[in-house]
Amino acid sequence: MKRKLKVFAVMFVGLLAALTGCGSQGDPVAKITTVKGAVSTKLAGAADFATAAAEQMLRSGDAIKTGDDADADLEIVSDKSQIRLSSNTFLEIKNFTEKELRQISGIAIYNVTPQDRKLKIQTPQGMATVLGTVLRIDASETETVVSVEKGKVGFSKKAGHEVIIESGMKYSTSFTEDAAQPIDPFELEKTFHGDDLKPVINPR
Repeated sequence: MKRKLKVFAVMFVGLLAALTGCGSQGDPVAKITTVKGAVSTKLAGAADFATAAAEQMLRSGDAIKTGDDADADLEIVSDKSQIRLSSNTFLEIKNFTEKELRQISGIAIYNVTPQDRKLKIQTPQGMATVLGTVLRIDASETETVVSVEKGKVGFSKKAGHEVIIESGMKYSTSFTEDAAQPIDPFELEKTFHGDDLKPVINPR
C-alpha cells in the first residue's frame, strides 16, 4: 500500500510540474484593446486565422494581422506597454519569455514602458532593441524604417553593427550609411500622431 502511495505521489508531482510548465508558457502576454475593420489572429499551433475581438488575450506563439483600412491596439499585460497596429500589419509574439516580438510587415507604433530587460522586435532585415521609448517601425520584405519620437532605440542588421536611433531621428536599412538621420518636426508629428498613418516605405 505504501509503495502504491509513493508511486502515486511521484506521478502527481510529475503531472503538476508538467502542468505548471504549460501554464507559464501559456500565460497571457498581450490583450487586444481595440479592433477596427478586418483584424484576425492565429493562435499558436492553429492552422488558420480567425476573427479577432476586443479583450482577446494573446500568448507566446500567437500572431495578429490587420487588413485594408483596419487597425488594432494591444496592451502588454506585464507592464502596460501599448502597441498600435495600422492597416496591413502582421505582428507575432515570437517568444515573450525572451521578450521577443516579430513584425513581419506593415506599420506599428510601440509606446514601451521602461524595461528591466531589452524588448526585442525582429523585422525581415534585423532587430530593434528597446528599454523604454516611443518608436514606429515600418517593415516590408525589402526594407525596415525605425523612427523614434522619445527615448533611444538600437537596430542591428542581420550582418552589421548596431545603429543607435535617438529621439527625433530615423533609420532605414536602405540608407547608404549605417547612421540615423533627423526627422523634420512637422513630419515627426505626422509620423506618430496622424489619424491615418501613411507608409514611409515606397511600394515597389
